[in-house]
Amino acid sequence: MTADNRWKNEPEWLTKKRQLANTLQKTFRQYPHQEKWLPWQDMGTDQANWLSMIGDFVALPLSVAVDQYSDLLQENLMEKGINWQDNQLFAAHLANLDGGQFIYVPADRQVSTPIEFAGQGMLTNPHNVIIVGANSKVTIKEKLQLKSAQPMFAGTELLVGPGAQVDYEQVNELRAPAIFTAVHAYQARGARLNTRLVVENEGDLTLSLYDFLDGDESTWNGEIYLQPGRTGIHDFIPSVDGFGTGTSAHLTTYVDQNKGGQVQVGKFQPASGEPLSVENQVEMTAGKPFKD
Repeated sequence: MTADNRWKNEPEWLTKKRQLANTLQKTFRQYPHQEKWLPWQDMGTDQANWLSMIGDFVALPLSVAVDQYSDLLQENLMEKGINWQDNQLFAAHLANLDGGQFIYVPADRQVSTPIEFAGQGMLTNPHNVIIVGANSKVTIKEKLQLKSAQPMFAGTELLVGPGAQVDYEQVNELRAPAIFTAVHAYQARGARLNTRLVVENEGDLTLSLYDFLDGDESTWNGEIYLQPGRTGIHDFIPSVDGFGTGTSAHLTTYVDQNKGGQVQVGKFQPASGEPLSVENQVEMTAGKPFKD
């Protein structure tokens, strides 16, 4: 990373963190088949329509939020959800972040209207950070329209505080030669997260879905719809970790291959071997089983 790649008003901690990711990248384990997405030749700069408002919640382009909410993001950006030290691919993504959305819902807020963001642009490493404080309740809808001439890594981190209730929906339009998209979450005790993803790419797409359930009575319910069209190749990699009395995760995956595309669904199970209650269903379907 050079000074030319920095965002305007990028804080020193982020510049140093990018540089550290570059320096340490080769010391981390390799992600399977990472050569499909590495390296990136250019960081994207053409982006628009990121949500920007401050009221019951805060929404800012990530490039602005790293300055205005520096302390919050220094602690959380690619630390608890998509961990940049986990592998070489994630480290490279941090080093080359080039756009995205920041949403912060403080504690004890009841946001009655869904928060919807629909960024657009030419990006190789878009990244969204969503932080919901304790006991808050909110619905968040992600509808990005992004494309890249290079392979793309699109990441979303969901950090859910104690007792919070979050409904998260993602219906993105991503276009790139090869796409790696990650939706990773961290839930504190008593938090409830409902995740619904619709994936309708006809290209080469890998989806990593992960949640860490940290404490008693934390629950996660996921619904995923995979429709690769005629020529798509979807590789779905779900996993979960966590512990605590009453903590559980349930995932339902709907696979629609009526047009001839390919889908591979990995096992949904605790990655660390913790005694976590997990339920998993995979169903073949013709068309979407739910509305966007």
